[in-house]
Amino acid sequence: MSEEQTMESAVATQSSPTDTVAETTTEQPQTNLLNEGATIASAEKDWLNDISEEFRSTPSISNAKNINDIAKQVVNLEKVLGKPKVSLPQENWQESDWNEFYNKTGRPETIDGYDLSYNSEHIKFEDSDKNKLAESFYKAGLSQQQASAVFTSIAEREANLSQSVEDKFIANETNAREVLQKEWGDDFETNLKLSNAALNKLLPNDVAEQVQERYGNDPNLIQLLANAGKSLMDDTEFKGTLQSSSWTSPVAAKSELDQLRSDPVFTSQLTNKTDPGHKFALEKWTELHRVAAS
Repeated sequence: MSEEQTMESAVATQSSPTDTVAETTTEQPQTNLLNEGATIASAEKDWLNDISEEFRSTPSISNAKNINDIAKQVVNLEKVLGKPKVSLPQENWQESDWNEFYNKTGRPETIDGYDLSYNSEHIKFEDSDKNKLAESFYKAGLSQQQASAVFTSIAEREANLSQSVEDKFIANETNAREVLQKEWGDDFETNLKLSNAALNKLLPNDVAEQVQERYGNDPNLIQLLANAGKSLMDDTEFKGTLQSSSWTSPVAAKSELDQLRSDPVFTSQLTNKTDPGHKFALEKWTELHRVAAS
């Protein structure tokens, strides 16, 4: 065989590169994120195959993503079942049913179990008032927390009203003092004592006390009484009593005490032992209390 024939035979027995690749290459599946998501979803649902078919359609089962969701539901259910059971009120409930409900929802065992406290310098609840409120709270089935909230609301309202009345009283007293001081000048104290004396002379003690309480800061009434007192100066008994004591009645003494309490000059004299007017202020204060208590 010639050299040329040998070469042709060798070429003929070799496969083409294309044929070789076609024969040796194995086809690989194409992957992407969407396919991966489908694979995950399929894997998450595999656990459902282990659950009986009659339970699979139950929302709590079918909506669960995995077995851990079912476990969480079981744990939460155990917590709920472990708590005390309280029935919701019904229209046909008897008193015993309501009492059982109130006791389970926090009502104290007795009325004395309520703690009704409120600190305020403007108001003070008497024990009898607190007991009445506690009785109402108990009948209504209120817990301690609910009773405290209601009591605080009541106390705050009373405190605000008390403060408002006190502020109004002080404002009226200040206004009356300014008006009368401007009107009487240096005769202010003399006319004031005269008006108190006239009040006690003209009216019975119980009526005088009511007038004093309701209209004690009315400058017009005080002026009227002062003028009435001046007209009584011809009465020897009235004049002598007025001269011997500026405070002829408990009403007048109480009125003077109320005025002195708001007088910063007198308060300073009374409390400061080194003040030159301390002795006089103390004697006046003591005498006023004696007369007011009589």
